Amino acid sequence: MPVKAKLDTAEEALREREIAFSALARVAPVGIMRFDAGGQCNYVNDRWTEITGHTIDEAIGEGWTNSIHPSEVTAVLERWRRSRETEQLFRDEYRVRRPDGKIRWVLAEGTALRGYSQEPLGFIRTVTDITRHRELEAELLASREKLEQRVKERTADLKGEMRERQKLERQVLEIKDNEQRRFSQDLHDGLGQYLTGALFHALALERDLGATQSSCASTASKIAELVNQAINQAHDLARGIDPVPLRPDGLIEALRKLVDDLCNARPAKCSFECKDLISIENNVVASHLYRIAQEAITNATKHSSASQVIVRLRKTSNDSVLEILDDGIGFPVSSQPGRGRGLNIIKHRARLINATLTVETSPGRGTTVRCVFRSAEQLDSAPDEEEDHQG
Repeated sequence: MPVKAKLDTAEEALREREIAFSALARVAPVGIMRFDAGGQCNYVNDRWTEITGHTIDEAIGEGWTNSIHPSEVTAVLERWRRSRETEQLFRDEYRVRRPDGKIRWVLAEGTALRGYSQEPLGFIRTVTDITRHRELEAELLASREKLEQRVKERTADLKGEMRERQKLERQVLEIKDNEQRRFSQDLHDGLGQYLTGALFHALALERDLGATQSSCASTASKIAELVNQAINQAHDLARGIDPVPLRPDGLIEALRKLVDDLCNARPAKCSFECKDLISIENNVVASHLYRIAQEAITNATKHSSASQVIVRLRKTSNDSVLEILDDGIGFPVSSQPGRGRGLNIIKHRARLINATLTVETSPGRGTTVRCVFRSAEQLDSAPDEEEDHQG
């Protein structure tokens, strides 16, 4: 083919590509910018003018930079310069300010252009209006912050309600404890004294009837025996209602007595260990700790088939610890048939005295119930939220 014909064909192909580019630029949903090898703008499409509000003539050369928000011009141009020098893909988000004062957010992306022989032809960029996307992000962020604030306020309200509820529960338990103690004292000092007096009269009657060799002496002896049994039962009831003596070391005595009684009533070997002098001024705290130990021992001997149970009371550097250990069959923490209610009760008691309760157990390896509690002086100032952990 002659050289002239080849040139005509190449020019025709070039014109077709220019026509195709112009058509594509007109219908493209993004702004299109073209730059020469020196970085001067020589073309923008209609969509670019719609986004920025500037005309095509205003964009030529370096005029397009006037569309960038004044506070961002220096940073945007510096990033654009570095991208041209390294011929790396350009991607940037920035604001443009239209002549009418309206602000738009745009996403600009660009790349270098090279010819078939790798000669530099310039650069091309697209500009996408992302204003609505930015507005949605801001609305979402504002909604999230508002929601977080409402959650914080509601959490604070719930914490306040929980503190008030815990305070009321403590007051109710203190009233209950006082009533139980009063009833226990009435049994011991009131009914117990009357029964003791009746016992003395029955013994005196038995002695007098015996002196006269009356056949009624055996009846008097039986009456004395029954009255004596009633006295013992009244004392047992009084101790069961109010098991912890009202003195600082009352918990130690009560736990020792509890272990002795339970060991006599069950086949498991029980022992009590306490090497430290632990004083608890608040009898409500001491009573809850006693009930926690009682429930844990009952679980160990009733459900775990334990052959040995150890109740240990000790001090640490900052707190005191009540532990109940057994060598029973253990249980999966996630499945606690027959134990769930008992564990929930002792957890609840621990929370009421701001103690931390943990249960360490696994099948075949026994169970350890550990209750870490503070001194009575710290009870009212301690945090109201405690976490229960199960290992």
